[in-house]
Amino acid sequence: MSQAKWLNVLLILSLSCCMSGTAWSQDWSTVHKDTSDFPLTWEGDWAGTLQIHFPGVAARNVPMQLEIHPLDSISWSWTLIYNPGEKEDRRAYDLLTAQPDKGEWLIDEHNGIVLGARVLGPVFVSRFSVGGQLLLARYELRGEVLHFEILAGSMDTTETGGPQEGEAPLEQTPIVNWYGLNVFQQATLYKL
Repeated sequence: MSQAKWLNVLLILSLSCCMSGTAWSQDWSTVHKDTSDFPLTWEGDWAGTLQIHFPGVAARNVPMQLEIHPLDSISWSWTLIYNPGEKEDRRAYDLLTAQPDKGEWLIDEHNGIVLGARVLGPVFVSRFSVGGQLLLARYELRGEVLHFEILAGSMDTTETGGPQEGEAPLEQTPIVNWYGLNVFQQATLYKL
């Protein structure tokens, strides 16, 4: 097997082990308390400007706020506000514990939609699809600044790679699916 093929196989095995939560002897089933104090240190009102980027056009800037407040010992309000003021778009969600010791949380949108979310190290992340678009929402608290990002794109796929004619079974190039992106949103939020 060529060195490049061997490295591809190792990469795929490593990724599949990490994604399945069984990467060799490492215990990935719990979140270590010293790396995650979510959402306690995130509580409060945050504000900044959301930049929305589409391919080939100038970024659109929208004032944004995120309000995180405890409701009780196991749930928090999680309110996103775009264009605060007279014409604001307010999205009042609740952040609910699922299995916080494993970094698992729920976002209840109060309309029958409950999204799963996860704390991975310093990042709170949720991946979901709506209207044929796959979205990745990512929040990260760095010091006194809360960073927010959304990547979105079509769920239509373009297959690339895959077994090549004449390759031996263990040397076959893996099938890789590529998903395009059509929007990137980012905000840097500061505590009020």
